[in-house]
Parts: sequence; structure tokens; C-alpha cells
Amino acid sequence: MRFNKKAALELSITAIVVLIIAITVLGLGIGFIKKQFGAGTQLVEKEISNIKEQLKEQVRTGGELLVFSVPEQVAIGKPQGVVIGVRNTAQSASSDRICFRAEVKCIKPFTPGAQCVSDVTGPVAVGGYDFENKDFVGSAHNWFKSILGEFDLKSFEGDVFDAVMLVRSVKPDSYQMEINVYKAIDDKDCGSSPDFGEKANSLYASKSFILNLV
Repeated sequence: MRFNKKAALELSITAIVVLIIAITVLGLGIGFIKKQFGAGTQLVEKEISNIKEQLKEQVRTGGELLVFSVPEQVAIGKPQGVVIGVRNTAQSASSDRICFRAEVKCIKPFTPGAQCVSDVTGPVAVGGYDFENKDFVGSAHNWFKSILGEFDLKSFEGDVFDAVMLVRSVKPDSYQMEINVYKAIDDKDCGSSPDFGEKANSLYASKSFILNLV
């Protein structure tokens, strides 16, 4: 009987020691993962910050009205950082700012017969301000978690804006894309009911790019 009690006690002590070791190892593992994840996040943030500074310099000193940085490859369902920069070359007579609108449009996928979105045939706005429908892109067709579709820019100045692309319910493919920037034709700021008129009159800058969704 004494032997059984002693064996049971030794077994209990062994189990406790094993449990303590397991908890310690788990804690060290979690700490390591957090450290690695934190370092990875900092690297991504630093890279985006560097891109923003480069684009700011392009906007300030370059001759381009529209600059942007989009990842070469975007994973469906995973957020990806995008940076868009616009330079204002006009001056407002009523204020020191002019209203602009940005539109990201999917023109077509490379696969013959395929569509950008399932319920629309042909080009469709997938981020920012949908100029044809005179409204911001709704959630059904939006490929962005966040994007500034309307913004003010000071006269003769430029700025860059962060956006987060988050594509869902879309087939993997290479897509022909377009970024369009529109300027208020009356040079009013966004808070003064600016007039954008017809597309041909307000289209300020436009650039095409290829988006690879995987």
C-alpha cells in the first residue's frame, strides 16, 4: 500500500514537472512568434512609408499628375497596401483648395469571355468614386477595404493617400486596370458642392496597370 502511494506521488510530481516544462516551452514559442510577427509588421510599415516618401517626392518635383504603387501580385482575401499620389496644377478663385475624385476601374480580365465581376459585363468601377453612377463604389463591387474616393488638394500642391486593397469573390487572373482622377470643373473644394460635369471635361489624369490576382 505504501509502495502504491509512493508511486502515485512520484507520478503526480512527474506530471506536474512535465506540465510546467510544457507551459514554459509554449510561452517561449508564443513570445517568439509575437516577436517575429511584430518584426514583420514593422518591415511592411517601413516599406510602405518609404514608398509614400518616394511618391511624395515624385508629386512635388516630377511632371506627373498621377503616381501610384500597387503590388505586383495580390492574394484574394488578403489586404494589401496601395499608395496613390495626385498633383494639383490649378488654382481656385474661391478658396485655396480644389476637389478631386479618384476611381479605380477594372477593364477586363485576360481570360477570354471572363468578367471583372459576375453581374456586370464590361468595365466596372471597383474602388473609390464611380463616375458613371455618380456615387462611391458599393460593397458588392468594391475591391478595397479603404480608399479615399474624394479629397481636396491645395492650389499647386500634391499629396499621397493610403488605400487598402481587399479583393473577395473574384477568380484568380490577370486584370487590366485603370486609375482615373477627376477635378471639379468649377475649381471648388469638396465642401462647396463642386461641379464635375461630363467625364470628358473633368478627367484630370488616367493611368493603366495590370493586377495579378492569385
